[in-house]
Amino acid sequence: MWTLVRDRLVVKIAVVLVATLLLGFGIPAALNAQLQLTEMERSGHAAAENVAQGLAAGVRTAMLSGNGITARTMIRDARERLSTAELHIYGPNGEEVFGELGPAPPPDALAAHVREVLADGRSRHPSAQTEAIPIENEKRCRGCHAQGDLRGVLTLGTDGARVVLDGGDATLDVLNRISESAFVQIMTAEKEDLLDAYFEELARRVDGIGGVSVLGLEGDVAFGAAVKLDENVLASVYRDGQSRTVTTDSGRLRVLPLANDARCHACHEADDAWRGALVTRVALQLEAPRMAVVTATDVSLRHVMLSGLGRMIIRFLDEVAATGAVSSLTLHDGEGRLFRDAFSAAEAPPAVAAALGSGEAGSVLEHGEGIERFVFVAPLTNDAECIQCHGNDHDVRGAIEVIIDTSESAASRRRLVVTGLVFAVATIVLTLVLLYFGLRALVVRPVAAMGAVADEVANGRLDARVSVRSNDEIGRLGQRLNHMIGEIRKKIELSKFVSKATLGSVDAAESVVRRTGHRDVMTVLFSDIRGFTAYSETVVPEEVVAMLNRYLDAQAEVVDSHGGDIDKFVGDELMAHFHGEGMEARAVECAVEMLAAVERVNAALPEGTTRLQVGIGINAGDVVFGAMGARNRMDFTVIGDAVNLGARLCSIAAGGQVVVSSAIASATKDLVTVECIPLDPVVVKGKREPIEVFEVRRTKAPNSKWERGVPAKTVATKAT
Repeated sequence: MWTLVRDRLVVKIAVVLVATLLLGFGIPAALNAQLQLTEMERSGHAAAENVAQGLAAGVRTAMLSGNGITARTMIRDARERLSTAELHIYGPNGEEVFGELGPAPPPDALAAHVREVLADGRSRHPSAQTEAIPIENEKRCRGCHAQGDLRGVLTLGTDGARVVLDGGDATLDVLNRISESAFVQIMTAEKEDLLDAYFEELARRVDGIGGVSVLGLEGDVAFGAAVKLDENVLASVYRDGQSRTVTTDSGRLRVLPLANDARCHACHEADDAWRGALVTRVALQLEAPRMAVVTATDVSLRHVMLSGLGRMIIRFLDEVAATGAVSSLTLHDGEGRLFRDAFSAAEAPPAVAAALGSGEAGSVLEHGEGIERFVFVAPLTNDAECIQCHGNDHDVRGAIEVIIDTSESAASRRRLVVTGLVFAVATIVLTLVLLYFGLRALVVRPVAAMGAVADEVANGRLDARVSVRSNDEIGRLGQRLNHMIGEIRKKIELSKFVSKATLGSVDAAESVVRRTGHRDVMTVLFSDIRGFTAYSETVVPEEVVAMLNRYLDAQAEVVDSHGGDIDKFVGDELMAHFHGEGMEARAVECAVEMLAAVERVNAALPEGTTRLQVGIGINAGDVVFGAMGARNRMDFTVIGDAVNLGARLCSIAAGGQVVVSSAIASATKDLVTVECIPLDPVVVKGKREPIEVFEVRRTKAPNSKWERGVPAKTVATKAT
């Protein structure tokens, strides 16, 4: 038995774990904590849902009263009374409504024209097609805006708008749509007593507008200025639902049919397609159509504000933007806060967006560092009694989000859990102490020693060894680690002397490597240092080797970065091959970058040191690739006519020159970074006829400023 414990690590750990499980109470404690957490989440969910439903009912009741200020006041009171809860109301498009006003932005954070208008209360023209208009805090506005000379800044731009304001029917339709929107918002707020004053001010302030009237189905004037309209014109408007322009001696009448939307059914029969018509009387020729639209928007906005519903203001601005006559439309309050940008889309929180999309309530428990909160979102359905204000374009008119801070509850739960587990923890601590000392002696120290050896190996010390002191699994693991380190050292050293293709072929061999070859299509690259022989005769051998390694190392890095494989080094010559898609392009890019790398090596040499250049030849074609040589000494390489021609091209390349065959030039003709310049045909050894050769020059080097200036046709054409 003792021998089994001594020689088997698993038996040692099993004995310790059995003792721990017998003494511990971890599972009962975990189950108890999970039950408490589940109960807390259930209670929090119920509480948040009750609060949300109650607040939703209150908000709904306040909204049905038709007074947005009452709804805002109710929501503000709820936020003040619920110290651990947050309350947010969102519109159908995800924008928050009835939100708390943040601090006024600093002046330098505001657009220049908004800052200037707020400073002196005068209009500005940020551009030729943009107007910034102050909204004065008039006497009639004091009921809602008790303080300040200004209650906002309206900025409206028309540059690049879809509808061109040229004074024609399109301009009249825009004016009618603005008047219709304001009319609907004011009627929705049940402030129809404001309409006559609104239409009167439109006619007084907007140049070119002589009067605005709302007609009933029979043509009688319901609101606005008196106007007489032919019954046939009105009938044709109702028949096809299209606007009409009637020209009179004194001007033009633009007639817009008013659709009988669902929100209008409180006053109009649901069976009627139209509830009347809006008629705008304008001059025969509008002198300033763009300013007419700007002024009409300003006047309409002021009267919509008087209706007392903030949501109506937002709807009005959005509907003005929808006319296509404006390209920018913003409203800032009297302190510079952005109230609405009609051309920006709000981004609702994920839970709110989900509720608006599905129409179903949802909840989630969010955790953070020292924070826990319960989020409940309930959709506000667009019931029949809500359509009068919200229309029927959305099934859900918004959502209410209640966020309850449950951090204190979570802390209380944790205290209860700690109290319940105190005795179990004491027992577990004692067990862990015994387990610690046992595992420290049996496992931790030996494993730590192995880890230290592994760190040394990672830092390049392949002579590190594990001290083996036992014959159990830990001891045998140490022996295997020592053996592995030795094998790694051998493989790393040997891999420096062979190509990647050689290593891959050895790894792929199922048993022994056989001396066989297979035909393939490859691109071969030869690079040779020019003037090396003369240089080596003038310096000591140590310097020759250092120089050779410096130049070959720089070229090898470039080959590797372009996906090439170095087949061999032969003295001062480098042979590499490329395989696969785009091999010709990669080889050409590699070659020109090799020249740049050699230039960088030369630039780093001390003054007075000899600078060398390389000549490069590239060819592509069928080759034979495989293991070749004697039974006890083989090499993986490529041979064939394509390889021989690549070597010949290298031999004719001058220093700093890349010479390629016609096969390479044809394959890389679409490259935008290099160009292949034809050279005089040359006769090479092994070829009866002269062959076409090309010089590669860099035309665009995004990662290098190198530009080789060797003129074309400078290579020797003598047969080699």
